[in-house]
Amino acid sequence: MIDLSSLKTIYNNTIDGLLSANGLAVPCSIVFEDPKGEECPNCYINPVTGRSSCKYTQQLAETNTTTAAPILPNRSDIYILLIDENSNTADFPILNSGLPLFKSAFPDLLMFVLDVTPYNPSYNILYPTDYTADDYLFSSRLNLGEYVLRDSGNPVGATDSYQLILDMINDPSTPAYISGIFASSTTVSVATDGTGSTPLSDIQATYDNLLVSLSGAGKTVVTNTSVNQEDILCSYVYQNCFDQTSEITQFINFCDSVHNGEYSDNFCIDYVTPTTSPPEPIDPAIEASGQYIWFPEGHVCPVCNGIGAMPTTTTTSQDIVVIFDNKKFINFGNVNVPVGDMQTITPISMYTELKTADYIIVDTNVSPYAQNKFTRISEPQPVGLGDNRYIFTNWERSA
Repeated sequence: MIDLSSLKTIYNNTIDGLLSANGLAVPCSIVFEDPKGEECPNCYINPVTGRSSCKYTQQLAETNTTTAAPILPNRSDIYILLIDENSNTADFPILNSGLPLFKSAFPDLLMFVLDVTPYNPSYNILYPTDYTADDYLFSSRLNLGEYVLRDSGNPVGATDSYQLILDMINDPSTPAYISGIFASSTTVSVATDGTGSTPLSDIQATYDNLLVSLSGAGKTVVTNTSVNQEDILCSYVYQNCFDQTSEITQFINFCDSVHNGEYSDNFCIDYVTPTTSPPEPIDPAIEASGQYIWFPEGHVCPVCNGIGAMPTTTTTSQDIVVIFDNKKFINFGNVNVPVGDMQTITPISMYTELKTADYIIVDTNVSPYAQNKFTRISEPQPVGLGDNRYIFTNWERSA
């Protein structure tokens, strides 16, 4: 009668001998790759809009304490304007012709016009068709049929203008992605009509409550001014600072041309637009690393191509028995297992490593296979005489 326990011992001792340092095992590198293994050092990515922001300029803003000049463009995610009319001026044609340029310059800006009750019933805000058809552009009159009342500073008569904005955002006709952009936005510009038809004193309580509500919702008001034009679009750039992208420059030049040069300083006085590197200060070692490259707000990060993460590669070294002659491969007993170019024999303890590895590089002393990458083509197969102490795995050479 065959002594199975003795046979098992002989089998295990033989395989253990093959796997030992004095056996047939050779050093191999097991490589694991993660395409999003670490955060991009150069940018932030808004998870809803996908818009990239440069960390390089953010770091400058945090470290530059020697000057009052703005380092980062003072640009908001949301724009809110309280105004009563534009039909009594020449500004509707500007709105009509300027809207395509405005959208090209600020494609992801959410704009809310809160229509104030007109001082003259025959006047109103005229909107072009392209405005009403745009998911990013809202009007309390057009979307809700609601006006902001003139409260004369009395809180009793104030309109809950922030609730009007929420009603527009939460309307079933508002796309979900727009609601998501609003929820994730953190900065707001607020402006009122400064032409005299809507003096701030007429809506003071409503305006004050709006600022309080925005703050309570976690949205920082970066600017809150009155504008000197009834031009709904150009009023946004009148109070913000911007990167000089070609689209933004084209729109601001348009505003400058129709308003007699009033927008010539719209890129902000003393604002220095970085080129390949900001002016100062930055650690020379960080700058020399090549991991910090300035790029315009909302554009694709040149370091991670707008993904927001960088690939990582992890390598571990293990001694593995490698068989290159497929005539000598150990048969798994499964006819569906591809033969491949290489078979490995390893301890069962390496199962997780082999299961998750992207590829193996065999020891450079093994010629002619030095530095070739081998990817797994079969599941790691536990084998053994009753206790599955080992793994046989088939691999193919990468092209």
